[in-house]
Amino acid sequence: MSMYFLDETDDWPEYKIVRDEINQLDIELLELQRQLQEAESGLQSQPENDDVKAGIRVLKKKLQETEEKLNESLRMYR
Repeated sequence: MSMYFLDETDDWPEYKIVRDEINQLDIELLELQRQLQEAESGLQSQPENDDVKAGIRVLKKKLQETEEKLNESLRMYR
């Protein structure tokens, strides 16, 4: 038996579910950040393109939502 509570929780299915969710959200967050960076680079070459601007707004909203979900999941794990 471990002295630390979190060492023992690694075997609990509930914590595995939360950890898996955190990993998935982290991967999604990284992908959205990459897409946003590419879109912003495209905007520099075409600053008047409204479609690119709209895409950036959508990506920023998705990024914010994903960050909020990730923070909520991290609070559950702590």
